[in-house]
Amino acid sequence: MIRLLIFASVVLLVVISVFLLKKSSVFLPLMPNDDPDENRQFLHQFGVFYLILAAIGLLVGVVNLTFFSLFYIFGLLVISTVFSVMLAKKIL
Repeated sequence: MIRLLIFASVVLLVVISVFLLKKSSVFLPLMPNDDPDENRQFLHQFGVFYLILAAIGLLVGVVNLTFFSLFYIFGLLVISTVFSVMLAKKIL
């Protein structure tokens, strides 16, 4: 069951990272910051982080060890929380 959750998160991470890397212009009007290059760099950086997490998730899903699976899910939650908080700060 954990394996299925990991592979579902990998698919979701790939979709989100492609969206952040290729369609960053959708998020730019939400951020009223004066420097759009900084905002693009922010979205690009987290798009790359999510792509790296997806690659790690593939490895963890294939290996299928409980410790690595739980550690991966914990890391995924931490990175997602950091992204959410930083995006909220940029929006507000």
